[in-house]
Amino acid sequence: MEKDFVPVRSVYNSNYEVIKNIMELYKINQFDLDCTYSKGSFWKNLPEPKIKTDLYPINDTIIKANSESLPFDDKIMNTIMYDPPFVIAGKTYRENKEGSSMIAKRFEGYETYNKLTENYYKTLKELYRICNDDGLVVMKCQDTVTGGKNHFTHVMIMNMALNIGFYPRDLFILVAKMRINSFGTKWTKQEHARKHHCYFWVLEKTKPRVKYLF
Repeated sequence: MEKDFVPVRSVYNSNYEVIKNIMELYKINQFDLDCTYSKGSFWKNLPEPKIKTDLYPINDTIIKANSESLPFDDKIMNTIMYDPPFVIAGKTYRENKEGSSMIAKRFEGYETYNKLTENYYKTLKELYRICNDDGLVVMKCQDTVTGGKNHFTHVMIMNMALNIGFYPRDLFILVAKMRINSFGTKWTKQEHARKHHCYFWVLEKTKPRVKYLF
């Protein structure tokens, strides 16, 4: 092993570090597609994806498309980035008073956890369709608490991926420097640990190499 060799770790402190090291480890020079591009914040100081799509495109360089039904042929992409919302915000979060639903207003949200689950599954199936054999889908996700229940979303995504046919090849953890919260004001009781991390799954379109059934 070379003296200056620096191994890729599983834990980092910024989106840039996580994505840069995923690209380095899996020899990705440029992602083929970001299907939830938004404003493109992910790609600051990184190569822009070749194709950008979003449900609400902000300019004409981004193709308007629902991630559940993308305008591409089967097996056409080698590398795909998927960064969906994770907040459960109810029906009317956009009309909530100033200072409320801040994360949902910034990143969008779902009416219910079932809506989140449905969107994730349908999108992963669609990404499986357009992904080449041995291609990679990188999906950012975060566990969430809603209705007093702690949902380990990253586990659900792994189960979804296995059901669809992906191999969960790798998992990176992004540690947050800070989190927006309402503890001490709106929230006065805490029943679960405040989430200060999220995940990047690396899903490979190949036969799963590890069995997880007990």
